Amino acid sequence: MSERQTVLIIEDDIHYGEMLRDGLEHFGYHVYLAYSATGGMDIIKQKKIHLIISDINMPGINGIQLAEKLQEMYLNIPIVLITGLQDISLVKKAVERGVSDYLIKPIKLEDLPVVVEKNLQMKNIESQMLFKNKSEILVKALRALMRALDAKDSYTSGHSQRVVRLAMKMARELHLSEDETYILQLSALLHDIGKIGIPDKILKKAASLEDYELNIARDHPIIGSEIIGEIEELSEVASVVRHHHERYDGSGYPDGLKGDAIPYFSRVLAIIDSYEALISDRIYRKGVGKQAALMEIKANAGTQFDPELVDVFIKIMQDQNGQSMEMDDDLSKNIINLSGSSKESLAG
Repeated sequence: MSERQTVLIIEDDIHYGEMLRDGLEHFGYHVYLAYSATGGMDIIKQKKIHLIISDINMPGINGIQLAEKLQEMYLNIPIVLITGLQDISLVKKAVERGVSDYLIKPIKLEDLPVVVEKNLQMKNIESQMLFKNKSEILVKALRALMRALDAKDSYTSGHSQRVVRLAMKMARELHLSEDETYILQLSALLHDIGKIGIPDKILKKAASLEDYELNIARDHPIIGSEIIGEIEELSEVASVVRHHHERYDGSGYPDGLKGDAIPYFSRVLAIIDSYEALISDRIYRKGVGKQAALMEIKANAGTQFDPELVDVFIKIMQDQNGQSMEMDDDLSKNIINLSGSSKESLAG
């Protein structure tokens, strides 16, 4: 599916920013323009951005600090900094903080699409590295994480395994590529890994959580993304994990992303995660029936969940025609064995 590439320009010089915007629009890109890093972050939280071009020196948050913030949020958006010759010494520092590339003023408009496409291609190559580097070391690391989670909370581990089963059905319905399916699968397995860092007295509490306890529990996507982000090949998975509790209307956590600004696979997992939690028995409540859970998911389409993905999920669940929810052979045969025993133990 071809998608028009969206570029965000952040430039405090109004006329220069408008010139860059007009130039990129001339070459067929969809462009947003902000005059400060703060304004740029507001756009990033609400719109899907493929690449950012930002001035390095701006009042308030500068371009390097913006790169650090995006890295902290695991939003894998390439950043190209605009710099003058006098600022070239900052470029090395900027690259260390996650900046992809730089342009030196004055910028030739005909060079813009070359720089944009080069950095978009670099991002695509990086996102394919996980699929190509399915090394035994990586699998062993993931297996260790899953065992640690299982030791911490057997419910959470079993929940993740059940989420994988549903995620693989979504992958087939969405016609995801093999590498996309692999990333979604890993994200589903590891989406709750951050609960390792949540105190047992909160994680296993039978009564309702106090506000301060709820705030601690809501740190688990951040903790999970930081754990996973330590493995370089899992940067995209870390992003999905961090944002799987964002809400489509922007009222979720931890970063308040909205709509298409939420990573696509995070939006997929948000639906599956909520459905599976609704139908499961917990310490503090009994699970609801499957139809009641689907009604709850549907009722929150457009507020909590991506409405288009809700339609896909409901179609999958209602098209079972009495068939077992067990994973189909063609989906299960490629499941990674992280349990250390059999594919069936992973599939739950």
